[in-house]
Amino acid sequence: MKNKTTLTLAGLALCAALSACNRGGDNKNSSININGSDTMLQVGLAWAEAYKSVKPDVAVAVNGEGSGTGIKALINGTVHMAHSSRAIKESEAASIKEKHGKEPVEHIVGFDGIAVFVHKDNPVKSLSLPQLKAIWGEGGSIENWKDVGGPDAAIERFGRSNSSGTHAFYKKAVLGKGVEFKLGTASSAGSTAVVDTCATTLTAIGYSGMSYKTDAVGWLAISKADGEEAFEPSIPNVASGKYPIARPLYVYTVGEPSGHVKEYIDWIKSGGQASLEEQGFVPLSVE
Repeated sequence: MKNKTTLTLAGLALCAALSACNRGGDNKNSSININGSDTMLQVGLAWAEAYKSVKPDVAVAVNGEGSGTGIKALINGTVHMAHSSRAIKESEAASIKEKHGKEPVEHIVGFDGIAVFVHKDNPVKSLSLPQLKAIWGEGGSIENWKDVGGPDAAIERFGRSNSSGTHAFYKKAVLGKGVEFKLGTASSAGSTAVVDTCATTLTAIGYSGMSYKTDAVGWLAISKADGEEAFEPSIPNVASGKYPIARPLYVYTVGEPSGHVKEYIDWIKSGGQASLEEQGFVPLSVE
């Protein structure tokens, strides 16, 4: 998996009128304003950069402040679309319907695996979902690396804030319904921060999108149950369903998109899939 490259965008534009954002793409301005998932920030920037060669007169502004923040901006009418690494909540959908008189429309634009990161010198190379639950979940019995074949050292847990779609999905997929994270689980500002912490902390464990993998950090192969075969979070393993902590990546709009926004989403699902794979995600169609 390649290192992340910082992408700079020139000429980022805010909406000329917030009311245009309210209509989920029914805008006549040559700008598209987006907020949402931190996991999708780098690929969002890559899409925006690549789209310049397709529609040079359309400026795409991308922020990545968290899936919940992006959907809140969609509710408030300050963006044309929201990136999200989790499905929209019923309460959020109801707020959109109440405020705008339209249902939110979900667009799946790719797939992602949530990787479990550790220090690259950690001798533990694989864990099962039940072991992850015992490490992360309230009341779980695993607190020391020696309990899973590692050194005699307390496990330091790092994750994302509760506005993050990655936080919400990992909680659902690993901890299960009604189980909270253990007290003392550190909350990181973004995906890069989780990876950087695991790269520099011998006893750390953290979760984040697999596209944030760098050569400075290790990650674990994960099995669905104790004793079963474990798989790393690679594009083939996510695409085949072998990797157990995988999810869709979403774009949400208020009602069916039209105009520049519809054209942009249609392009993301076709020409934009190359940028998705380059950034370490799983495209909609994998040969």
